[in-house]
Amino acid sequence: MKRRKPADMKTSPRRRGFLSSGWRLGIFAGCLLLLGGLFLFGNLQTLIGAEAPKGPPLPPEAVFEDGTPWRAVDLEEALKRAQEMAPLVKDVLRETPVQRKKRLGDAFPKLSDLTVEYMVLQSPILEAEENLFGYVRFMHKKHAAIVEDCTVCHHFRPADSAAKETTRCSACHQKAFSPEMPDRPGLKAAYHQQCMGCHKERNKGPVGCTECHAKKVPDHATLVKLPANPQPWDVTRECLRCHEKAGEDMLKSAHWLWRGPSPYTEGHEKNVMLGKGTNTVNNFCIALASNWPRCTSCHAGYGWKDAHFDFTDKTRIDCLVCHDATGTYAKIPTGAGMPYQELDLVKIAQNIGRPTRKNCGDCHFSGGGGDAVKHGDLNSILYYPSRNCDVHMGGMDFQCVDCHKTRDHKISGRSTSVPVVEGSRSCESCHTAQPHADANNLLSHHLNRHTEHVACVTCHSPIYAKCKATIVSWDWSKAGNKERKPKKDKYGMPDYSWQKGEFVWKESAKPEYHWYNGKVRRYVLGDRFEPNGTVKLTEPVGDIKDPQAKIYAFKVMRGRQPADAQHNVIAVPHLFGEGGYWQTLDWQKSIENGMKAAGLTYSGSFKWVDTVMYWGLNHEITPKDRALSCVQCHQSLRQEPYCGRCHQNTGAVDFKTLAYRGIDFQQLYYAGRDTLELLNVTDYIGFQSLGYKGDPIVHGGRFKKLPLGPGPALPKTP
Repeated sequence: MKRRKPADMKTSPRRRGFLSSGWRLGIFAGCLLLLGGLFLFGNLQTLIGAEAPKGPPLPPEAVFEDGTPWRAVDLEEALKRAQEMAPLVKDVLRETPVQRKKRLGDAFPKLSDLTVEYMVLQSPILEAEENLFGYVRFMHKKHAAIVEDCTVCHHFRPADSAAKETTRCSACHQKAFSPEMPDRPGLKAAYHQQCMGCHKERNKGPVGCTECHAKKVPDHATLVKLPANPQPWDVTRECLRCHEKAGEDMLKSAHWLWRGPSPYTEGHEKNVMLGKGTNTVNNFCIALASNWPRCTSCHAGYGWKDAHFDFTDKTRIDCLVCHDATGTYAKIPTGAGMPYQELDLVKIAQNIGRPTRKNCGDCHFSGGGGDAVKHGDLNSILYYPSRNCDVHMGGMDFQCVDCHKTRDHKISGRSTSVPVVEGSRSCESCHTAQPHADANNLLSHHLNRHTEHVACVTCHSPIYAKCKATIVSWDWSKAGNKERKPKKDKYGMPDYSWQKGEFVWKESAKPEYHWYNGKVRRYVLGDRFEPNGTVKLTEPVGDIKDPQAKIYAFKVMRGRQPADAQHNVIAVPHLFGEGGYWQTLDWQKSIENGMKAAGLTYSGSFKWVDTVMYWGLNHEITPKDRALSCVQCHQSLRQEPYCGRCHQNTGAVDFKTLAYRGIDFQQLYYAGRDTLELLNVTDYIGFQSLGYKGDPIVHGGRFKKLPLGPGPALPKTP
């Protein structure tokens, strides 16, 4: 299929002026391709089995896919608005809430009057007084919907009758301890009194300093004292000089141990030893044992090269991999977590900060041996995505830690692919269980009812790998043929590696949908499986009768990998290093070595088995106008009377427009995305496969059946 320019990359006036000079475009494009090629080359070469280029890779360029400079447009607008200085309101109209409601009558502020949905709480007033914390992201519309009364926050209006009924906080609250208005708190005090007071009163919402805004990291240029050309552990010792407790915390974290509490793994709820560092398995690079130096290139430490790594040695912690703010730090792909020797570790140590998408993404975007291999919703595009690829990261410049809140180096978040949990995090943490703001709106009312049964991502991430292809099938049994030349598929990705076997890639893929109550059935090394059929390495728990379960979207990864033919257990192959399969191409010897390293008995014979893993999709969230439309799931709404089956059609609401509002797969196809097969698809999530008799509008829901029937017969249009 011919690739087309993505729709969200429209040409700006400045861009059109740039394009008018062909020679400048050529130079720019050439440089961009060179830089991008150097950055991506390492990941691609690692995937297909060749050696990665020597020396650390270049940092990703801050550009969109078409090469235009990257911008987080929603955040830009919010920051610009936050820097505006409102004229000081000296006099306000003194009245009680009852008097105000009586005065305004039907003109009382409503949710529909709100013009700014998202803002950041930051001001030159606060920055002039102190500048220790970053800005606060504030969901204005969400708060207005929850409080249900704009005047709770906008408690007084300016006395000037020509002024707007509601005004920004900084119009009344400015400098602290103003002698002209001693009864008014300053802006900082007003924010904290109003926000924290409400959160405490309702027992909802954050009240801690760093729960709302991050503490700024001080300049370490003069704080860090290191010799020239230090060893990595010298840097860690210098960090521990001030951050001893952080080191102690890190030793107990999942990112250090690669194991920990697994309360959401069925049958292992009290197990604290489960994890990829011990006994879990996947159908990508399979397992850690015997392959340590290659796998641990993404460990937050130095030198985990075998089973004897000392997890009590704080000097082996890699602080820079998470806190580098230069964008240059990188680990050697086969170096057991060691960084490239060419790096200037002194400069990096003197320029550290909060973890960014770059810090997290260098490992998590490239899990499984290459860019976008493992996760269906994480890839290198997310370093600098468009808002259509991910509205949070692309539109608002969310960093990973904005959602995955961290305490004592324990990071909140759950995954179906790995068992360790250090704290839960979900869409509802910010958006609440009633995320659609205006409860009086017909569509919002129904969508909020949906959230009892449907996970947010099911509608708001209707396709995954939307901006970069991911692997959906990996066949290890085809590996070993050095004569076979890899071919590139329609996405430009290799279909084969003599080291790793055969791949199938998919871009803009339709998820598979299953009931999920938050728990996972997980295969653990040594578990016996039934000799016939597909082995489920991970599987969501839940069904249509489970009131805790919701319909959830998954990337389903299918694999073919070795297993012990007699014992019916998944085999651990020794792939990397001396005597490994990539050196010998001997599966028998590879499995003998791998099973021994994993502490498992091997019968001496192996076979190939089909496996499957369910990977929950939580990222690449689309803007709300690109969520699934009603008709893409409910076939009964595709024709008249549309919503009129239940609702009286008074003409006040355009039911057809309401039902069809949502993602346009045809538009995405013309924009270059692989969505042709999704055009005109209805019953998108597959109701019958989920246990329904059919469309719930016609056949009833899982706990309640409405007596709606097929709807009235309509006269045919002449």
